[in-house]
Amino acid sequence: MMHRRLPWTASVWARLPPLAARGVHAILLYGARGIGKKSLALDLGEALLCTAPQPDGHACGRCDECRLTLPGTHPDLRWVMPQALAEQLLPQTDGEAVADAEPSAETEAEGKPARASREIRVEQIRALADFLGISAYRGGHRVVLLAPAEAMNAIAANTLLKMLEEPPSATVFVLVADALDDVLPTIRSRCVLVQVPLPAPAVCLRWLSEQGVSDPEPALALASGAPLAALGEAGADTLAHDASSAIYGLLERGPALTAAQIAAGVGRDPAIAACLRILQCWAFDLLQYRASGSVRYHPQREMRIGRLAAQVQPAALWQWLDALGDAVAVRDHPLNARLVIECALTGYLKVFETCR
Repeated sequence: MMHRRLPWTASVWARLPPLAARGVHAILLYGARGIGKKSLALDLGEALLCTAPQPDGHACGRCDECRLTLPGTHPDLRWVMPQALAEQLLPQTDGEAVADAEPSAETEAEGKPARASREIRVEQIRALADFLGISAYRGGHRVVLLAPAEAMNAIAANTLLKMLEEPPSATVFVLVADALDDVLPTIRSRCVLVQVPLPAPAVCLRWLSEQGVSDPEPALALASGAPLAALGEAGADTLAHDASSAIYGLLERGPALTAAQIAAGVGRDPAIAACLRILQCWAFDLLQYRASGSVRYHPQREMRIGRLAAQVQPAALWQWLDALGDAVAVRDHPLNARLVIECALTGYLKVFETCR
């Protein structure tokens, strides 16, 4: 599901219709993950296809073009995104509206189906050739929305580059990037870069409350101020309240934590990505408290983190943080989820080794 017309994106939106009016053929929206860049991209795509846009440049939502665009069936609009992200954000989109990759021949062990790709493959970019090689079906613009741009492998990026260098007429590319530095420099150079800033916390907290989040402040802090990530909408695994409470209960034990408690406290099938995110944020807050006497991700647990920070061994804490990074890098591989989290928490024990 993709949330639309987000209140904090209004100032950025005001810059987009004028760019399209100038004939800009490629725009790259960049900023932190989970702040609504894909929603902005889709807003712009709809506006470009709309025959009666509103005074602020947004699509009217009523014309024939909008009736096709809103359900994702407009023949002149294409999404390009990793299969895993498409399945999450566009579950009801007509297959023709998404540039698909050829199915991977890889399968998991024991005959299980392959995991959905988190990479934009070259086949997806090449599939745009047919789309761009003919006139617009409806006689107006053609729009390509691609997210995230850093998910393209090298071959896919270079294939897209050729299209950006010689763009077809009446075609607009709208790219989205969470990590601008990871986008091929030559692609960046052929786009107008538009930064989407992190929204003000007060706006995020109000919006999260409206979405039914009962305790938005800690959720927003853990998501580094990104409201959609706090809501669980940027591709991250969510963690049930009871499960997260169990993980925090183990972490707060600090030097009193034992291997037996870890074995008993980790659930049968924990969400790897969400658990590792909590552990990484906890490690970072321990480091930050030692350095500055404050925390970033867990303001509601600052006193407890402060007491633990005084007992950790900095070198061991850095080693644990590195090990967590390694675990995150392979989190999508077929693993025993419980074993991964138990090993990560066992590494936490070593942070307090001299305190035992």
